[in-house]
Amino acid sequence: MCFQNHSDAVLKNAMTFDQIQSFYMVATLGTYRQAAERLNATQPTISARIVALENYLRTSLFNRSGHRVVLTPQGRLFLSYAEKFLELQASVLKMTRGQDELTGIIRIGASDTMAISWLPGFFSILRKRYPNAVFELHVGPSYRLREDLISREIDLAFMIGPIAHADIASLPLCVCPMVIVAAPELGLHGRLLTKDDLGEIDFFTFERLTRPYQELSPYLKVNANSSIRLNPVNSLQTIVMLVEMGLGAGAVPQVVIEQQLKNGSLIKLDTGFELPELKFSVSYPMSPDMGVAEMVRDLSMSYLKDMPKQDSIKIIY
Repeated sequence: MCFQNHSDAVLKNAMTFDQIQSFYMVATLGTYRQAAERLNATQPTISARIVALENYLRTSLFNRSGHRVVLTPQGRLFLSYAEKFLELQASVLKMTRGQDELTGIIRIGASDTMAISWLPGFFSILRKRYPNAVFELHVGPSYRLREDLISREIDLAFMIGPIAHADIASLPLCVCPMVIVAAPELGLHGRLLTKDDLGEIDFFTFERLTRPYQELSPYLKVNANSSIRLNPVNSLQTIVMLVEMGLGAGAVPQVVIEQQLKNGSLIKLDTGFELPELKFSVSYPMSPDMGVAEMVRDLSMSYLKDMPKQDSIKIIY
């Protein structure tokens, strides 16, 4: 690709970082709409920036036929330059603003388990550490958070992992043991439950599309009872509430019910077997501006290491 030397035009209409960033977002997300949402701009603004960039470079960067835009050969080549430009911009901003300053909106995703257990305390630390930043919390199942990471709708996620994707960095974070619990009034505690006992109990656990449900369902049918009644629920807090009401047993991460175990509203059941542990990761898109995600990642790891040690959440990094 040859970018023509036209010094007069350079002086009049210089290429801007906004144009380069808009191009990069459209190229990686595939649509003007998604790029506009990610950059908190309008689609006409994004379109105007890219047209100005193409006029400056005197080449077409996108083929615009069809629902999704596709890079031209010149666009694919310029994408590598755009990444370098944005990496340089991030380095300069980091140098001028200080190593530890965060500004703007940072979108953080979290699974129910992470959001209920340690994340509230961590959010308090984040807000005090970076008062000029706005932190948005997106709580949802890990399979949905994975989609949000790939589409760049969130900047970082604490979720079931690791994620196997070429564009996503995914580091081990912690392991949370699963337990089977019930309200004491059901009279299921204090003895080893037989397979017949387990076959008569309604079990509440994660929703059907989640990795924990898909691992737990065949495991319980083999180790507990082939006719076990497993009821998927899409809210971990709702599962805990249903179990506390005595409507059945719950297969949940112990870390989210520590208070209930202490006050006796829930009791661990003796089934004679242990459930598979849940492995969590901190994951984020690999991009020129991933320095923000890396700062949040490092602070979260430091926060978890400084927490009092407990059996219900084991640090694995």
